[in-house]
Amino acid sequence: MGKIVFLDIDGTIRGFDGHVPDSAAAAIRQARAAGHKVLISSGRPLCQIEPGIIDIGFDGIISGSGSYVLYEGKCVRHEYFPAELYKELAQTLLDNDCIIQLQCYDRSCILKEQLSGFEALAIKIQALLGPGAKKLVEMPDIVENAGALARVEKIIYFSDCFSNDDLKRRWGDALYVVPVSFPNAMRYGGEISLASVNKAEGMKAILAAAGASVSDTIAIGDSENDLEMIRFAGLGIAMGNGTQAVKAAADMITDDLEADGLYKAFEKAGLL
Repeated sequence: MGKIVFLDIDGTIRGFDGHVPDSAAAAIRQARAAGHKVLISSGRPLCQIEPGIIDIGFDGIISGSGSYVLYEGKCVRHEYFPAELYKELAQTLLDNDCIIQLQCYDRSCILKEQLSGFEALAIKIQALLGPGAKKLVEMPDIVENAGALARVEKIIYFSDCFSNDDLKRRWGDALYVVPVSFPNAMRYGGEISLASVNKAEGMKAILAAAGASVSDTIAIGDSENDLEMIRFAGLGIAMGNGTQAVKAAADMITDDLEADGLYKAFEKAGLL
């Protein structure tokens, strides 16, 4: 059996302008043709991974930072907030004037009462990305209230007064909280899921399904929600455009995405 390669999307396979370098797609296809498994490992819910990415060709998908995991077309892991914890968490965020986005593998939602605030925030985030960036924030489904959803896997929040530290003080080790992985127009913001949900846990589900070991794995990413998978992998690689924390955790650093960084990483790892 060849290697099993786990790839983040934004900043690793594609840029925030929506561009996937030809070399990145070529690296993925060549590695699979050589007998290796290549999988997406994204913080996005499954419903927000665009067909243009999936159509490159992958052997599986870790979505929602490890909450919903597919391997060779079968779901091998599905983790979501227990109902009471979800209700308490959502209400606390709302009580502290946070704008929230609620994510399940099959839909992403905002509250009707927050529609105008969400739209204004999306415009500001897009402006931070610059004029060449592809539209990042697509309009989610709209629900009347948080209780209208079940099996919520992740909550993304934005706030000027409520922080990740506030979340950790209240819920401690029950939650996994990382900063949002894109420019934030508000003072605070984070991605919240269960403590048992991260990309490394998603990798473990894939390894169990594939009958493979950690030594067979390579993980490549660029942002804070990639840290666990990069540390867990047999070989962890940071993109040149990655954060300092990711680079510090990695065994190897490749070039920037737009400088053929993904292709160079595959070359250095002996996948091509």
